[in-house]
Amino acid sequence: MDPSSPKKYHMHEFNPLALLDAYFSPKADAHLFQESTTNIMQVLHKAFTSGYVTGKTLIDISPGPIIFQLLAICEFLEEITVLEFHDFCIKELEKWMNKEAEAFDWTHALTFMTGLKGSSDGWDEREDMMRRKLKRIVKCDFSKDNPTDPLVLPKVDCVMSLWVLDIISKDHDTYCTNLKKISSLIKLGGYLLLCGDINASYVTIGEHKYHFLTYDDKFLRKALSDEGYSIEHYEELERKTTSDLVDHDKVVFVIARKVKEV
Repeated sequence: MDPSSPKKYHMHEFNPLALLDAYFSPKADAHLFQESTTNIMQVLHKAFTSGYVTGKTLIDISPGPIIFQLLAICEFLEEITVLEFHDFCIKELEKWMNKEAEAFDWTHALTFMTGLKGSSDGWDEREDMMRRKLKRIVKCDFSKDNPTDPLVLPKVDCVMSLWVLDIISKDHDTYCTNLKKISSLIKLGGYLLLCGDINASYVTIGEHKYHFLTYDDKFLRKALSDEGYSIEHYEELERKTTSDLVDHDKVVFVIARKVKEV
């Protein structure tokens, strides 16, 4: 591999704690943390509390061992499945599930949720709720027709995917192919909760740059429409960060409903 070429998230190892610290923790650039974490928690919580998105079963396909997005909505769900590409990320998730001392501390996300809900619910109770509802962590491989082969998962009410299509898709055709594989996991009438970066070309984890697919709003809207989705909500968050860890123009969050099988 050309050392100047970006690495591939789903093909190369990285330090999962470096990913968490740089983008999803209080150590991150303040604006970047807002774009990647608190804004996403806010829009997700609003989508479920308003009844705009409904459903009891959800599959999450997001980068690394992140759970903040699930902490935002776990009370509305009965069963959560997480798909992950790497054994070392699965190990980090299992540390949190098992309450191990060296597990990543998500107190900052829980604190934000307390403020968002205007509630004094205890952090421990919310974490324990999340642990009860996270039924399985499954290794996936999107080079296969069935990414969870040999396991065949039942279709769910919702799939949430934060940035994964951006980082595992080498080009626009592959993006559409991967979107189709994700869609196969969703019931007709169910929801895709999708987050991506517009006009990005790389993301940095530790000392290395990783591939990020460049696309615009027009491509994203067409890809979803062609795959049988009705876009119910499309929210744009313009870039405010001065960090050079990623070169996006803006973050988009989409709620799309699967209205037909393609």
